[in-house]
Amino acid sequence: MQLIDRALCAPGRNVFIYGDRGVGKSSLAATAAYQYQSVDNVPIVVGGSPDESFDSIIANIANQAMGFSRTTSIKEQSSISLEWRGLKWQQGREVSAKDVKDQLKTIGDAVDLLHEVGRTHSDRPIVVVDEFDTIPEMQERNRFAALLKALGDREVNMKFIFTGIGRSLEELLGAHQSAYRQLATIEVSRLGWDARREIVIQAATELGLNVNDDVNWRIAIVSDGFPHYVHLITEHMIWQAFDDDTDCNELSHEHYQLGLREAIEQVNVELKRPYEKAVLHRAPEWEDLVWATADGEDLFRQSADIQSSYQAITERRKSETVVESKKFSESLRRLKMDGYGAILDAVPQRQGWYTYREKMLRGFVRMQAEASGVELNGELALQRQRMRVAASVRSGYREARVPRGVGLRDDKK
Repeated sequence: MQLIDRALCAPGRNVFIYGDRGVGKSSLAATAAYQYQSVDNVPIVVGGSPDESFDSIIANIANQAMGFSRTTSIKEQSSISLEWRGLKWQQGREVSAKDVKDQLKTIGDAVDLLHEVGRTHSDRPIVVVDEFDTIPEMQERNRFAALLKALGDREVNMKFIFTGIGRSLEELLGAHQSAYRQLATIEVSRLGWDARREIVIQAATELGLNVNDDVNWRIAIVSDGFPHYVHLITEHMIWQAFDDDTDCNELSHEHYQLGLREAIEQVNVELKRPYEKAVLHRAPEWEDLVWATADGEDLFRQSADIQSSYQAITERRKSETVVESKKFSESLRRLKMDGYGAILDAVPQRQGWYTYREKMLRGFVRMQAEASGVELNGELALQRQRMRVAASVRSGYREARVPRGVGLRDDKK
């Protein structure tokens, strides 16, 4: 938030927030936008999608600025209006993307329209373009790079925050280097241990509840650092406590197990489908194998390490059937195929190394294993969640380590 706030204070500077799915990019963008936006209006929020183009998003920005909602059927007229090249926007009245497209011949035309939008909207307007990566055409995304440069050159009173799934800004925006000067890039990574635990504690405290410390560590481990999973599990744990027949003072092991199962049911179908393709209607050993790929904290793992995890899981479960050692590598390779959910990707230039194609899926796999009584390891420490910093100054941050022996069933052994 501090980096974003300082970036938006600079003339002509905009923000690009990127990272894996589920790490909190949209929430961060929305929070930053409301903090920057002046009180005379609300931020303009538009979303990318496979059928959106540069022109349609510019039209949507103008419509959102005038208070148009695609879900509102009752048209309310207002004295607030915007006229540009024969097109007229009023509150509750949409101007079609086709009409706008007919007028948007150049990037300069888009700059002219946004200048008028910003002047009409508020004293300090800001636009959030969420899920920018879903715009399929690189050529269309490149036009936004050119737009940002032109907005800065013309000193237009409007700021942009983009969010997108990606490993780098170049992957999302292309090699339009001249636009990078107008962008502060914020990479959002998975949450550190302290941040994961604080979410649970804060939610419980607000409702007058304590949290079993062992349960809190299990949530931190199984969530794999994705705030979406931490929130989802905690939410359903609290509902389980709400449904208790007697007064509840603490979120317990039982609440956790019941809440975890409910959370799994609520996970997006896009994450469920690859897992189901890998394990449903297959021999039992496939589920053990998939769970083994999500063991530990390392995102990049050797085949031999995964095999060690697999052996530990099968011994713990006393599995009747196992993948033969000589066929293990072949089975792992199958998990890269679409027919097996395309869960894994090979690591370039590192033979026998694998990573998850969709990092957030790894957390879902961990949740599935946990709900079945298999507690996957997550023993490595991560730095306290503040911001990405140079390695030379990381020693200034406190680390939280998972206590040895953390497990839901220790008290039953």
